[in-house]
Amino acid sequence: MAENKTLGDFYQSVTSKEPSVRLECFSALENLLSDSETSVDCDDLPGFINGLIKWIEGSNFRIATNGLRTLELLLDRLGSDEFGHYVEQVTSATVDRLGDAKDQVREAASNLLIKLMTTYTPQRIWDLIQPLAFDSKQFRIKEESQRVLIRSLEEFGASTIQLSKLVPLISKLISDSNGAVRQQAVDTLVEIYRHVGEKVRSDIAKRDIPEAKLKQLYEKFDDVIASGRMIAKASDATDDARPKPTTTRSRLNSDSSTTSTRSRPSGGVPARSAAPVSAVSSPNNPRARSSSSISRPYASTLFTTGAVASGAVDEAIFEEAFKSSPAIS
Repeated sequence: MAENKTLGDFYQSVTSKEPSVRLECFSALENLLSDSETSVDCDDLPGFINGLIKWIEGSNFRIATNGLRTLELLLDRLGSDEFGHYVEQVTSATVDRLGDAKDQVREAASNLLIKLMTTYTPQRIWDLIQPLAFDSKQFRIKEESQRVLIRSLEEFGASTIQLSKLVPLISKLISDSNGAVRQQAVDTLVEIYRHVGEKVRSDIAKRDIPEAKLKQLYEKFDDVIASGRMIAKASDATDDARPKPTTTRSRLNSDSSTTSTRSRPSGGVPARSAAPVSAVSSPNNPRARSSSSISRPYASTLFTTGAVASGAVDEAIFEEAFKSSPAIS
């Protein structure tokens, strides 16, 4: 019975080179580690863990999956201090299995890496993953490590990882020779954008990304904002946070706004504006002259400068009023 065993009782089976022995002992070992009341004492714990790492590194995908699962359970039972001596070795072997052809092996590897991040810190584990993953010769490792990063963001948040170190590496994968890696790089950058905001747009603009791909990324970023899927603060995701291209229309609008601002003194005096042509009577405009009245010239004072509006009479207005006045017989 598993409850009567200790971890040390499985030592010979774990370190055995026989695939059948490894496969046979897994069920009982899993039961032992899943029960918090059982003992995890082992006279040679380093040798035991090394034996499990050999399971991971082997060619048998079932044994590799069992080894990853066993290490995940063992991490829970041993705790961070005791397991900490093996973190680098375990992480390295686990990253290598991200490139496995079997989905269940890749999933088990991803689960163990997330468990390591939960037990220690995401940044500590990513410092170990980074040099092994993004420059790997195996396309599946490059692809799957990006999926692990997305899981990390979802579970721990962007503030727990130094994304500024990872974005340049992922930007480089936009031009990878493998199509799956390229597409995953696009998806990963979009996910990082959701969590971080406009800083990502500014960062990738500095990278050697083909113009067509850069445009595609910008469009996907805009789609994220439009769909309301942003996780970053709104102030980081608005158009005000990013530089806008200068166009003729924007310059004209800017000039118009500036002129309007200058034409309004702080004292609240109305700005000067030209009177409508139909409102001014003149010898060359009989229609306007016939429709004008004695009081009409004074209406033009509504469009005069501040001095006229204050009570002074402009010379042109005086002459216009004089000409419009009826003759007195």
